[in-house]
Amino acid sequence: MDSKVILTIDDIPQGITVKMIDYLAEKNIPSVMFAVGENIEKDMDTVVYAIKKGIIIGNHSYNHPAFSSLSFEECKTEIEKTEVLLEKAYFLAGVPREVKVFRFPYIDKGSDKKEKLQDYLRERGFMKIDDTAVTAVDYHKAGHDRDIDAACSFDIREYNIPPGTMSFEDVMTHLYEGDGENGADIMNRDGTNIVLLHSHDDTEKIVPGYYSKVLDAMLKREIQFIKPNWIKFS
Repeated sequence: MDSKVILTIDDIPQGITVKMIDYLAEKNIPSVMFAVGENIEKDMDTVVYAIKKGIIIGNHSYNHPAFSSLSFEECKTEIEKTEVLLEKAYFLAGVPREVKVFRFPYIDKGSDKKEKLQDYLRERGFMKIDDTAVTAVDYHKAGHDRDIDAACSFDIREYNIPPGTMSFEDVMTHLYEGDGENGADIMNRDGTNIVLLHSHDDTEKIVPGYYSKVLDAMLKREIQFIKPNWIKFS
């Protein structure tokens, strides 16, 4: 099987994030981590640590709101406040910031503001994960291949564990069974996928080491974790 994964991890930094970074380094798994601005303010050191470990840090807004609930100006503020913090983190790490990438919270792209926000991201120098090798039909139906922001083609869904809408067993079943004929099937089908995982203390409390259990299962299937290529617009 020739399954390749671009691993993305949302909502850093949290208490569990350093352990996740160290696990990724030990297993030689590249990743892109998306940081929430208010979390950076509480724990800049972890973001700097991630950068020094070679992890690309993306912008995941300041307060993690649904962008469809905001005005366009409020959306810009969410992005720009976090940009200031990310620039500071890269400066403190002593690492040039070569990639600017944004992921909408909840993959909520702003509804009627979507095209305006896509133009804004392009004008501000944000880059797109090269997703030309992603073949999941649902990913293309949703138009993610045409957008600049970093969506995903396979969602691990482990964030459903704390509210009780999924058990860890359900998460693993989903991992092995995939999203159906038109979706991604990272464990049983050839192809490349952008996979979404989260750094969540609440999940860690219920299932200690949840991230390593998921990623170890993928490694056991000999899935290749690859670094993304980037498409620039300016």
